[in-house]
Formats: sequence, structure tokens, C-alpha cells
Amino acid sequence: MPDSAPPPDGERMRRWASGDRSAFEEIVRAWEKPVGRFLARLTGDAELAADLTQEAFLRVYLNGAKYRDGGTFKTWLYQIALNLARDAARRKVRKPAVPLAAAHDPPADTGVSFDRREQAEVVAAALAGLPEQLREVVVLRHYEDLNFEAMGRLLGVPATTLKSRFAVAMKKLEEVLVPKLS
Repeated sequence: MPDSAPPPDGERMRRWASGDRSAFEEIVRAWEKPVGRFLARLTGDAELAADLTQEAFLRVYLNGAKYRDGGTFKTWLYQIALNLARDAARRKVRKPAVPLAAAHDPPADTGVSFDRREQAEVVAAALAGLPEQLREVVVLRHYEDLNFEAMGRLLGVPATTLKSRFAVAMKKLEEVLVPKLS
């Protein structure tokens, strides 16, 4: 019985490096939305996140032959996206947080209540208000479901330090969100 699971991303990258255009299309289809949400949460700017997502896949396209299947594809791709977000943050003065309903909420036709949408906007604003190092660890742990060891490899920071940052971030978010959502 043939396995109907999609090929692993490392296999897709090998196919892409050897000239299979459909492999790159598969990678984009599989990762475009997760990378876009990741960048939207990091930057607090949906338009910038869309631009950075395109830039991330352009870099994958241009550097496909350099990919080494030593780690996970997700970590490699998110490292590219994280570096782009950091570069963008250095290039522009930080603007006030803009609600990212599109990055946090399902489409409007799903019956999600207005209260839930408002809550998502409050959470997005609180997340955007965190310092970059704290926001990164929250997004990677909570939204991208990376463990602290994988985050450590991605960020180049010891897992114990990231655990401390996560605890500090959760405390800061609690201080902001509990009064607003109660």
C-alpha cells in the first residue's frame, strides 16, 4: 500500500536543487501561510510580513542548492524569516502596534464572534508591545510549537536563557492582558 503522506521537506529541497520546479512550488504551498503568520506576529505589521514572506521564499529559491539536510527544514526556513524580520526592525523606527486580526483570526464567515475578534486584537497588540527578544520566544514557543532546544539552535541562545525569557514574557503579557480581558 503506497504511502500517501507528502514527501519530507528535505526531499523537496533535494528535488528543487536538482531542477524540479514543482518541488519548490510544493514548498511554497506548504509553508507560505505558516511563515506569513510567524512574520506577522513578529513584526506586528501584516503588510511588512507579506513582503518579508515573499523575500524569504526568494531566498529559498536562490539558495536551494546550499540547503543541507542536517537539521530540520522548518528551523532553516524560520531562521531565514527571523533574520529578515530582524533586519526590517533595524531599518525602520518601530510604529505603534496595529491589530493583526488577519494573522490571528479565521475568515469572517466562520461565525467567530466579535468578542473573540476583539480579544485576538488585544492579544496581538500586547504581543507587539513586548521587546523583540521576548516576542520572538513567545511566537516560536506558543504559535510555532518549537521546544526550547530547537529555539536555542534557531536563535543561537541557550535553552535555559530562552526559558527565562519565556517566563518573563508570560508575566508581562499577564500584566497587560488580565485587566483587559477580565
